Amino acid sequence: MWHIHFGDALMVPSTRDARDPRSDHGAILISGASFAGLATAYGLNRLGYRVTIIEAAPGLRRGGTPVDIEGETIDILKRMGLVDRVRAKALPSRRFAFKNADDSTLGSMGVSGDQASEVRYEIHRDDLLDILFDAVTHDVELLFGRSMTELVERADGVSVTLDSGERRDVALVMGCDGNRSNTRRMVFGGGDQFTHFMGGYFFLKVVPETGLLPADTTEVFRTPGRMAMLNGYDDRTDIGFGFRTESEIAYDYRDRAQQRRLIEDRFGDLGWKVPAMLTAVAGDDDFYFDRINQIRMPCWSRGRVVLVGDAGYCVSPLAGLGGSMAIIGAGRLAAALERYPDDHASAFRHYEDGLRPFVEQVQERAASEGMSTMCPADELELAERDREIAAGDMGW
Repeated sequence: MWHIHFGDALMVPSTRDARDPRSDHGAILISGASFAGLATAYGLNRLGYRVTIIEAAPGLRRGGTPVDIEGETIDILKRMGLVDRVRAKALPSRRFAFKNADDSTLGSMGVSGDQASEVRYEIHRDDLLDILFDAVTHDVELLFGRSMTELVERADGVSVTLDSGERRDVALVMGCDGNRSNTRRMVFGGGDQFTHFMGGYFFLKVVPETGLLPADTTEVFRTPGRMAMLNGYDDRTDIGFGFRTESEIAYDYRDRAQQRRLIEDRFGDLGWKVPAMLTAVAGDDDFYFDRINQIRMPCWSRGRVVLVGDAGYCVSPLAGLGGSMAIIGAGRLAAALERYPDDHASAFRHYEDGLRPFVEQVQERAASEGMSTMCPADELELAERDREIAAGDMGW
Protein backbone atom coordinates (compact mmCIF):
# COMPACT_ATOMS: atom_id res chain seq x y z
CA MET A 1 0.00 0.00 0.00
CA TRP A 2 1.09 3.58 -0.58
CA HIS A 3 1.27 5.85 2.46
CA ILE A 4 1.91 9.43 3.39
CA HIS A 5 4.76 9.90 5.83
CA PHE A 6 5.59 12.99 7.85
CA GLY A 7 9.19 12.34 8.83
CA ASP A 8 8.99 8.92 10.46
CA ALA A 9 5.29 9.15 11.41
CA LEU A 10 2.79 7.22 9.32
CA MET A 11 -0.20 9.51 8.68
CA VAL A 12 -2.67 8.59 5.94
CA PRO A 13 -3.11 5.13 4.36
CA SER A 14 -3.74 4.86 0.65
CA THR A 15 -6.13 2.71 -1.33
CA ARG A 16 -3.65 1.88 -4.10
CA ASP A 17 -1.73 -1.40 -4.02
CA ALA A 18 1.90 -1.42 -5.14
CA ARG A 19 1.09 -4.45 -7.28
CA ASP A 20 -1.44 -2.44 -9.30
CA PRO A 21 -0.94 -3.41 -12.99
CA ARG A 22 -0.85 0.30 -13.87
CA SER A 23 2.66 0.41 -12.38
CA ASP A 24 4.21 -1.11 -15.50
CA HIS A 25 5.95 2.14 -16.48
CA GLY A 26 8.07 2.04 -13.33
CA ALA A 27 8.77 4.27 -10.35
CA ILE A 28 8.97 8.06 -10.56
CA LEU A 29 10.38 10.43 -7.93
CA ILE A 30 9.03 14.00 -7.81
CA SER A 31 10.88 16.55 -5.69
CA GLY A 32 8.48 19.18 -4.38
CA ALA A 33 4.83 19.06 -3.29
CA SER A 34 4.08 22.30 -5.11
CA PHE A 35 1.51 23.07 -7.81
CA ALA A 36 4.03 21.65 -10.29
CA GLY A 37 4.75 18.58 -8.18
CA LEU A 38 1.13 17.72 -7.37
CA ALA A 39 -0.10 18.30 -10.93
CA THR A 40 2.80 16.28 -12.35
CA ALA A 41 2.04 13.47 -9.90
CA TYR A 42 -1.58 13.43 -11.03
CA GLY A 43 -0.67 13.17 -14.71
CA LEU A 44 1.97 10.47 -14.27
CA ASN A 45 -0.17 8.41 -11.94
CA ARG A 46 -2.87 8.39 -14.62
CA LEU A 47 -0.28 7.14 -17.12
CA GLY A 48 0.52 4.18 -14.88
CA TYR A 49 3.72 5.27 -13.13
CA ARG A 50 4.30 4.53 -9.44
CA VAL A 51 4.78 8.04 -8.08
CA THR A 52 6.60 9.19 -4.95
CA ILE A 53 6.68 12.87 -3.98
CA ILE A 54 9.28 14.12 -1.52
CA GLU A 55 8.95 17.54 0.10
CA ALA A 56 11.62 19.13 2.29
CA ALA A 57 9.05 21.06 4.35
CA PRO A 58 7.11 19.29 7.13
CA GLY A 59 3.86 19.85 5.23
CA LEU A 60 2.39 21.70 2.28
CA ARG A 61 3.93 25.14 1.83
CA ARG A 62 1.02 27.50 2.40
CA GLY A 63 0.51 31.22 1.99
CA GLY A 64 0.92 33.61 -0.91
CA THR A 65 -1.30 35.63 -3.17
CA PRO A 66 -4.25 34.21 -5.14
CA VAL A 67 -3.67 32.45 -8.45
CA ASP A 68 -5.20 33.41 -11.80
CA ILE A 69 -6.58 30.44 -13.73
CA GLU A 70 -7.30 30.93 -17.42
CA GLY A 71 -6.71 29.60 -20.91
CA GLU A 72 -4.75 26.36 -21.13
CA THR A 73 -4.73 26.01 -17.35
CA ILE A 74 -8.53 25.70 -17.34
CA ASP A 75 -8.34 23.08 -20.11
CA ILE A 76 -5.86 21.02 -18.07
CA LEU A 77 -7.98 21.28 -14.92
CA LYS A 78 -11.01 20.16 -16.95
CA ARG A 79 -9.12 17.05 -18.10
CA MET A 80 -8.14 16.43 -14.49
CA GLY A 81 -11.80 16.67 -13.47
CA LEU A 82 -11.03 19.53 -11.07
CA VAL A 83 -12.40 22.62 -12.77
CA ASP A 84 -15.75 22.45 -10.93
CA ARG A 85 -13.93 22.47 -7.59
CA VAL A 86 -11.87 25.45 -8.74
CA ARG A 87 -15.01 27.25 -9.92
CA ALA A 88 -16.67 26.63 -6.54
CA LYS A 89 -13.74 28.35 -4.78
CA ALA A 90 -13.39 31.19 -7.30
CA LEU A 91 -13.14 34.64 -5.77
CA PRO A 92 -15.47 37.45 -6.79
CA SER A 93 -14.27 39.81 -9.49
CA ARG A 94 -11.87 42.48 -8.28
CA ARG A 95 -11.47 46.20 -8.82
CA PHE A 96 -7.87 47.32 -9.35
CA ALA A 97 -7.05 50.96 -8.49
CA PHE A 98 -3.85 53.01 -8.67
CA LYS A 99 -3.68 55.58 -5.88
CA ASN A 100 -2.05 58.94 -5.19
CA ALA A 101 -0.57 59.90 -1.82
CA ASP A 102 -3.86 61.62 -0.91
CA ASP A 103 -5.73 58.36 -1.70
CA SER A 104 -7.34 59.78 -4.81
CA THR A 105 -7.64 57.30 -7.71
CA LEU A 106 -5.42 57.80 -10.74
CA GLY A 107 -7.12 55.07 -12.71
CA SER A 108 -8.85 51.76 -12.21
CA MET A 109 -9.88 48.61 -13.98
CA GLY A 110 -11.99 45.62 -13.13
CA VAL A 111 -14.82 43.38 -14.25
CA SER A 112 -18.33 44.02 -12.93
CA GLY A 113 -20.37 41.17 -11.54
CA ASP A 114 -20.39 39.05 -8.44
CA GLN A 115 -18.64 35.93 -9.72
CA ALA A 116 -15.58 35.16 -11.80
CA SER A 117 -16.29 34.57 -15.46
CA GLU A 118 -16.11 31.17 -17.15
CA VAL A 119 -12.87 32.09 -18.91
CA ARG A 120 -10.89 33.31 -15.93
CA TYR A 121 -10.89 32.49 -12.24
CA GLU A 122 -8.99 33.88 -9.28
CA ILE A 123 -8.58 31.43 -6.41
CA HIS A 124 -6.71 31.58 -3.12
CA ARG A 125 -3.40 29.77 -3.44
CA ASP A 126 -4.12 27.49 -0.48
CA ASP A 127 -7.50 26.48 -1.92
CA LEU A 128 -5.89 25.42 -5.21
CA LEU A 129 -3.13 23.61 -3.31
CA ASP A 130 -5.73 21.65 -1.33
CA ILE A 131 -7.66 20.75 -4.50
CA LEU A 132 -4.53 19.36 -6.16
CA PHE A 133 -3.42 17.59 -2.99
CA ASP A 134 -6.80 15.91 -2.56
CA ALA A 135 -6.63 14.73 -6.18
CA VAL A 136 -3.46 12.68 -5.59
CA THR A 137 -3.30 11.93 -1.88
CA HIS A 138 -4.74 8.39 -2.15
CA ASP A 139 -2.84 7.40 -5.29
CA VAL A 140 0.77 8.42 -4.71
CA GLU A 141 3.32 8.18 -1.93
CA LEU A 142 4.13 11.48 -0.20
CA LEU A 143 7.15 11.90 2.07
CA PHE A 144 7.23 15.20 3.93
CA GLY A 145 10.41 16.32 5.68
CA ARG A 146 12.52 14.57 3.04
CA SER A 147 14.98 15.81 0.40
CA MET A 148 17.58 14.36 -1.93
CA THR A 149 21.26 14.29 -0.95
CA GLU A 150 22.63 12.24 -3.85
CA LEU A 151 21.46 11.40 -7.35
CA VAL A 152 23.29 8.89 -9.55
CA GLU A 153 22.06 8.11 -13.05
CA ARG A 154 22.50 4.70 -14.61
CA ALA A 155 21.63 3.43 -18.07
CA ASP A 156 18.34 1.99 -16.86
CA GLY A 157 17.35 4.43 -14.12
CA VAL A 158 18.36 6.78 -11.33
CA SER A 159 19.53 5.92 -7.83
CA VAL A 160 18.45 8.59 -5.35
CA THR A 161 19.61 8.86 -1.74
CA LEU A 162 17.36 10.76 0.67
CA ASP A 163 18.48 12.72 3.71
CA SER A 164 17.04 9.92 5.85
CA GLY A 165 19.68 7.60 4.38
CA GLU A 166 17.12 5.65 2.38
CA ARG A 167 17.95 4.86 -1.26
CA ARG A 168 15.35 4.76 -4.01
CA ASP A 169 15.85 3.34 -7.50
CA VAL A 170 13.51 5.03 -9.97
CA ALA A 171 13.06 5.36 -13.71
CA LEU A 172 12.81 9.16 -13.83
CA VAL A 173 13.18 12.18 -11.52
CA MET A 174 11.05 15.33 -11.83
CA GLY A 175 12.36 18.50 -10.18
CA CYS A 176 9.28 20.48 -9.13
CA ASP A 177 10.98 22.16 -6.17
CA GLY A 178 10.71 25.83 -7.02
CA ASN A 179 12.90 28.81 -7.68
CA ARG A 180 15.69 27.58 -5.38
CA SER A 181 15.46 24.02 -6.69
CA ASN A 182 17.59 21.39 -5.00
CA THR A 183 17.17 19.17 -8.07
CA ARG A 184 18.50 21.89 -10.37
CA ARG A 185 21.49 22.46 -8.09
CA MET A 186 22.36 18.76 -7.91
CA VAL A 187 21.96 17.95 -11.60
CA PHE A 188 22.67 21.17 -13.50
CA GLY A 189 24.94 23.07 -11.13
CA GLY A 190 24.61 25.41 -8.17
CA GLY A 191 25.12 29.10 -7.65
CA ASP A 192 23.16 31.70 -9.58
CA GLN A 193 24.25 30.68 -13.08
CA PHE A 194 20.62 30.30 -14.21
CA THR A 195 19.22 33.22 -12.19
CA HIS A 196 18.29 36.42 -13.99
CA PHE A 197 18.02 39.20 -11.38
CA MET A 198 15.39 41.73 -12.39
CA GLY A 199 16.54 44.63 -10.25
CA GLY A 200 14.30 44.51 -7.22
CA TYR A 201 12.85 42.80 -4.16
CA PHE A 202 9.35 41.93 -3.04
CA PHE A 203 7.76 41.50 0.41
CA LEU A 204 4.36 39.92 1.02
CA LYS A 205 2.41 39.16 4.15
CA VAL A 206 -1.17 37.94 4.57
CA VAL A 207 -2.92 39.40 7.62
CA PRO A 208 -6.50 39.29 8.94
CA GLU A 209 -8.91 41.81 7.42
CA THR A 210 -7.52 45.27 8.22
CA GLY A 211 -10.19 47.77 7.24
CA LEU A 212 -7.61 49.49 5.03
CA LEU A 213 -9.64 48.89 1.87
CA PRO A 214 -12.91 47.28 0.75
CA ALA A 215 -13.12 43.58 0.01
CA ASP A 216 -12.54 42.42 -3.56
CA THR A 217 -10.29 45.40 -4.24
CA THR A 218 -6.61 45.87 -5.06
CA GLU A 219 -4.93 49.23 -4.48
CA VAL A 220 -1.41 50.20 -5.54
CA PHE A 221 0.62 53.27 -4.57
CA ARG A 222 3.92 54.00 -6.31
CA THR A 223 6.79 56.42 -6.02
CA PRO A 224 10.01 56.24 -8.05
CA GLY A 225 11.60 52.89 -7.26
CA ARG A 226 9.00 51.83 -4.68
CA MET A 227 5.54 50.26 -4.61
CA ALA A 228 3.01 49.48 -1.86
CA MET A 229 0.09 47.15 -2.60
CA LEU A 230 -3.06 46.03 -0.79
CA ASN A 231 -5.31 43.15 -1.82
CA GLY A 232 -8.58 43.13 0.14
CA TYR A 233 -10.73 40.04 0.72
CA ASP A 234 -13.63 39.26 3.03
CA ASP A 235 -11.45 37.71 5.70
CA ARG A 236 -7.88 38.76 4.96
CA THR A 237 -5.62 41.38 3.41
CA ASP A 238 -2.45 40.90 1.38
CA ILE A 239 0.16 43.56 2.17
CA GLY A 240 2.94 43.88 -0.38
CA PHE A 241 5.99 46.08 -0.83
CA GLY A 242 8.36 46.15 -3.79
CA PHE A 243 11.49 48.19 -4.39
CA ARG A 244 14.22 48.59 -6.99
CA THR A 245 17.94 48.17 -6.48
CA GLU A 246 20.85 48.66 -8.87
CA SER A 247 22.40 45.41 -7.71
CA GLU A 248 21.60 42.56 -5.36
CA ILE A 249 21.71 43.39 -1.67
CA ALA A 250 23.38 41.28 1.00
CA TYR A 251 21.12 39.89 3.70
CA ASP A 252 20.70 36.72 5.72
CA TYR A 253 17.70 34.84 4.34
CA ARG A 254 17.23 33.24 7.78
CA ASP A 255 17.17 36.58 9.63
CA ARG A 256 13.54 37.68 9.46
CA ALA A 257 14.11 40.69 11.73
CA GLN A 258 16.77 41.99 9.32
CA GLN A 259 14.37 41.61 6.40
CA ARG A 260 11.63 43.51 8.26
CA ARG A 261 14.14 46.31 8.92
CA LEU A 262 14.94 46.46 5.20
CA ILE A 263 11.26 47.15 4.50
CA GLU A 264 10.88 49.61 7.38
CA ASP A 265 13.99 51.55 6.30
CA ARG A 266 12.88 51.78 2.67
CA PHE A 267 9.22 52.59 3.26
CA GLY A 268 9.15 54.38 6.60
CA ASP A 269 9.07 57.84 5.01
CA LEU A 270 6.07 57.24 2.72
CA GLY A 271 2.53 58.42 3.20
CA TRP A 272 -0.73 57.03 1.78
CA LYS A 273 -1.64 53.91 3.83
CA VAL A 274 1.96 52.79 4.22
CA PRO A 275 2.32 53.63 7.96
CA ALA A 276 -0.71 51.47 8.78
CA MET A 277 0.61 48.71 6.50
CA LEU A 278 3.97 48.69 8.28
CA THR A 279 2.20 48.48 11.63
CA ALA A 280 0.12 45.53 10.42
CA VAL A 281 3.19 43.50 9.39
CA ALA A 282 5.42 44.35 12.36
CA GLY A 283 6.74 41.70 14.70
CA ASP A 284 5.67 38.57 12.80
CA ASP A 285 8.08 36.28 10.97
CA ASP A 286 5.44 34.64 8.76
CA PHE A 287 6.05 36.53 5.52
CA TYR A 288 7.66 36.19 2.09
CA PHE A 289 10.72 38.24 1.14
CA ASP A 290 12.98 37.58 -1.82
CA ARG A 291 14.62 39.06 -4.85
CA ILE A 292 12.61 39.35 -8.04
CA ASN A 293 14.19 37.01 -10.54
CA GLN A 294 13.64 34.55 -13.34
CA ILE A 295 15.19 31.16 -13.99
CA ARG A 296 16.54 30.93 -17.53
CA MET A 297 18.12 27.64 -18.55
CA PRO A 298 19.46 26.42 -21.91
CA CYS A 299 17.83 23.02 -21.32
CA TRP A 300 15.23 21.79 -18.83
CA SER A 301 16.31 18.15 -18.77
CA ARG A 302 19.47 16.11 -18.43
CA GLY A 303 19.37 12.37 -18.88
CA ARG A 304 16.50 10.99 -16.81
CA VAL A 305 15.92 14.21 -14.85
CA VAL A 306 13.54 16.96 -15.95
CA LEU A 307 12.44 20.25 -14.35
CA VAL A 308 8.86 21.52 -14.17
CA GLY A 309 7.60 24.99 -13.20
CA ASP A 310 9.71 27.51 -11.30
CA ALA A 311 12.58 25.03 -10.94
CA GLY A 312 13.25 25.23 -14.67
CA TYR A 313 11.61 28.42 -15.89
CA CYS A 314 10.45 30.75 -13.13
CA VAL A 315 8.80 33.69 -14.90
CA SER A 316 8.90 35.92 -11.76
CA PRO A 317 6.01 37.28 -9.66
CA LEU A 318 5.78 40.21 -12.09
CA ALA A 319 4.32 37.91 -14.74
CA GLY A 320 1.40 36.86 -12.56
CA LEU A 321 1.46 33.37 -14.09
CA GLY A 322 3.58 31.30 -11.74
CA GLY A 323 0.84 28.94 -10.56
CA SER A 324 -0.67 28.58 -14.02
CA MET A 325 2.73 27.99 -15.61
CA ALA A 326 3.40 25.15 -13.17
CA ILE A 327 0.13 23.42 -14.06
CA ILE A 328 0.67 23.99 -17.78
CA GLY A 329 4.17 22.54 -17.51
CA ALA A 330 2.87 19.48 -15.67
CA GLY A 331 0.14 18.96 -18.26
CA ARG A 332 2.54 19.33 -21.18
CA LEU A 333 5.04 16.90 -19.62
CA ALA A 334 2.37 14.26 -19.02
CA ALA A 335 1.15 14.63 -22.61
CA ALA A 336 4.72 14.24 -23.89
CA LEU A 337 5.29 11.07 -21.85
CA GLU A 338 1.99 9.68 -23.09
CA ARG A 339 3.10 10.36 -26.67
CA TYR A 340 6.53 8.76 -26.12
CA PRO A 341 5.85 6.17 -23.39
CA ASP A 342 9.08 4.23 -23.94
CA ASP A 343 11.39 7.10 -24.86
CA HIS A 344 11.90 9.63 -22.09
CA ALA A 345 14.51 11.57 -24.08
CA SER A 346 12.06 12.22 -26.93
CA ALA A 347 9.31 13.03 -24.43
CA PHE A 348 11.47 15.58 -22.63
CA ARG A 349 12.46 17.22 -25.94
CA HIS A 350 8.83 17.37 -27.06
CA TYR A 351 7.80 18.92 -23.72
CA GLU A 352 10.48 21.60 -23.91
CA ASP A 353 10.19 22.36 -27.63
CA GLY A 354 6.47 22.94 -27.28
CA LEU A 355 6.50 25.00 -24.08
CA ARG A 356 9.72 27.04 -24.32
CA PRO A 357 8.44 29.67 -26.82
CA PHE A 358 5.52 30.51 -24.50
CA VAL A 359 7.77 30.63 -21.42
CA GLU A 360 10.27 32.91 -23.13
CA GLN A 361 7.50 35.20 -24.35
CA VAL A 362 6.14 35.55 -20.80
CA GLN A 363 9.61 36.04 -19.34
CA GLU A 364 10.50 38.73 -21.87
CA ARG A 365 7.28 40.61 -21.26
CA ALA A 366 7.80 40.51 -17.49
CA ALA A 367 11.38 41.71 -17.89
CA SER A 368 10.58 44.55 -20.28
CA GLU A 369 7.31 45.79 -18.76
CA GLY A 370 6.82 44.23 -15.34
CA MET A 371 9.36 46.16 -13.29
CA SER A 372 8.50 49.51 -14.82
CA THR A 373 4.81 48.84 -14.12
CA MET A 374 5.39 47.75 -10.52
CA CYS A 375 8.20 50.17 -9.61
CA PRO A 376 8.82 52.96 -12.13
CA ALA A 377 12.52 53.81 -11.97
CA ASP A 378 12.29 57.61 -11.77
CA GLU A 379 9.92 60.56 -11.94
CA LEU A 380 9.87 60.50 -15.74
CA GLU A 381 8.92 56.83 -15.93
CA LEU A 382 6.39 57.24 -13.12
CA ALA A 383 4.74 60.14 -14.97
CA GLU A 384 4.52 58.03 -18.13
CA ARG A 385 2.98 55.10 -16.26
CA ASP A 386 0.50 57.47 -14.57
CA ARG A 387 -0.44 58.92 -17.94
CA GLU A 388 -1.13 55.42 -19.27
CA ILE A 389 -3.25 54.64 -16.22
CA ALA A 390 -5.30 57.82 -16.56
CA ALA A 391 -5.84 57.06 -20.26
CA GLY A 392 -6.88 53.47 -19.49
CA ASP A 393 -3.88 52.09 -21.38
CA MET A 394 -2.27 50.02 -18.63
CA GLY A 395 -0.70 47.43 -20.89
CA TRP A 396 -0.89 44.23 -18.88
